[in-house]
Amino acid sequence: MNTTRRALILLGGAAAIPMSLGCVTAAVMSGGDRETYSETVDSVLVSADGKTLAVIGKDFHYLFEAPEAIKAILLSDLRDVVDVSFHTFVVDAEQRISGSYFLRIGKSATAEQKEKALAAGFRALPSGDLNANGTLTGTRYAANGVQATSPTQKLRKPYTVNVSAEKSAGSKAASTAGKLLLTPITLAADGVLILVAVPLLLIVAIGASASR
Repeated sequence: MNTTRRALILLGGAAAIPMSLGCVTAAVMSGGDRETYSETVDSVLVSADGKTLAVIGKDFHYLFEAPEAIKAILLSDLRDVVDVSFHTFVVDAEQRISGSYFLRIGKSATAEQKEKALAAGFRALPSGDLNANGTLTGTRYAANGVQATSPTQKLRKPYTVNVSAEKSAGSKAASTAGKLLLTPITLAADGVLILVAVPLLLIVAIGASASR
């Protein structure tokens, strides 16, 4: 792999990743000044430098500033035991996007892993699980047909994320509004997704409640 490029790395152990709400692409529901649609997601990636979290949908790419908790996972063996889920993404007319993430480590994690998780800001629950959550901010881009083809960057099963967008930024209107930029992610000849010049990695498994 050329070291001058940034391969996107799949977010975690992607073992038994269940689907959430099926595989519905851009099913739009209108109401008021907003539209809600379901985006099918095949990859959740983080850049190797830990700065960018990339949610790769069939119609759009959602690029966020990677939270510190996710950076901590990337740099430790916690990536093997963490599940990630997302709440509804909210998009404004300028394609700015916000949302919430939830991280869970099950009680089967080792004592050492639990210590690392607590040090990274996770909270211990009475059930024995450890949880962390926070907000995401970033930008939505048109996918322009760019999708992962390498198995190392694809989830075993797709899941859906609900997106609430201003009508001027909705899934269909945005394509003609002139404000939607094309994704900065490209597909290399070997099928690996590249963000500018930094690799993208899979860092965690996707939980059953991927979209709420």
